[in-house]
Amino acid sequence: MEDRDLTASLKAGNAGALEKLIERWRVRAETYANGILRDPHAAQDAVQEAFARIWALRTGLDERLGFSPYLFTVVRRICVDELRRRKRRPDLPGDLPDLPAGSAEADFIRRWERLRRMELLAALDEADRKLLLAFALEGKPTKQIAGETGMSDVQVRVRLHRIRRKLKKGMNDDA
Repeated sequence: MEDRDLTASLKAGNAGALEKLIERWRVRAETYANGILRDPHAAQDAVQEAFARIWALRTGLDERLGFSPYLFTVVRRICVDELRRRKRRPDLPGDLPDLPAGSAEADFIRRWERLRRMELLAALDEADRKLLLAFALEGKPTKQIAGETGMSDVQVRVRLHRIRRKLKKGMNDDA
């Protein structure tokens, strides 16, 4: 099947078409994103975010145009946004020293972070919490979770990505 046919099917809401496009374009898109970001993990996140955005905005796709230019434009925009974010909030050079094991400060920080994670998990809606627990604690693969929930594998992966991003943002907001 050609990209244009898959794009038309995607536009109609077929998650299977998105899965085929992901299989076809993911590696090349990650290579492109890694060339911009110079970080393979951030590149994977950027590409996953790009496919999630494409799924969310699928009704606006023009099936007469190629899929790859659209994908690479979305990936590039996400990467540029990430670079801007890094520039505003650069990582500290080198590793920060660890607090002495068993110190009151280290114990307080561990307890505070654990409490914050529990609060963030409690704030998730029931469906998101069940997805995250099935994946993270029970170790179920996304395909199995998809079968149990009636969602597609892509939908499960996208929701898990969004849940983890929300939790990470919640932890960073208090820092």
